[in-house]
Amino acid sequence: MRSLTRPLLEVAAFHGLLGWLYVAAAAATRPDSLSQPITAVLPMRRDTFGACCFVVSALAAFALQARGEAHRPRRPLTPGPAAAALRTVTGYALLVWAYLCVNSLTHPQTIGRRLTHFSPTPAEGTTAVVCFVVSAGALLALRVVGVRRLAPVASRG
Repeated sequence: MRSLTRPLLEVAAFHGLLGWLYVAAAAATRPDSLSQPITAVLPMRRDTFGACCFVVSALAAFALQARGEAHRPRRPLTPGPAAAALRTVTGYALLVWAYLCVNSLTHPQTIGRRLTHFSPTPAEGTTAVVCFVVSAGALLALRVVGVRRLAPVASRG
């Protein structure tokens, strides 16, 4: 279980910061929208979500700093198709999330509309929430795989 702590903290720090940045952008461009829920899937006020994300990110960053793990050199990329798939899902899910966040700021009336004309579901807001969660999960899985892969090497040294 100990090998899971650092990856969890890294994902919490990174995705918490992203969530807070989204709300900060909303506050800067559409301050009247802060009391509105993020989406029907997550019926939490935007400003509450931003505050929670900020606290989660700050606490995770503090824990990484306190453990002396915040500035360790990056490990080499984990090889193989599974790790490549996880990296791809992490990056592209974040791109979709970022696009939908910007879209919700510039065209807030479309957040409840379907994402594409190909299917009546999912809505833009639902897709944004799912992409955020999927990206965090893929990043966590990638970090856990990387930690497990390198654990025997580290214990020999």
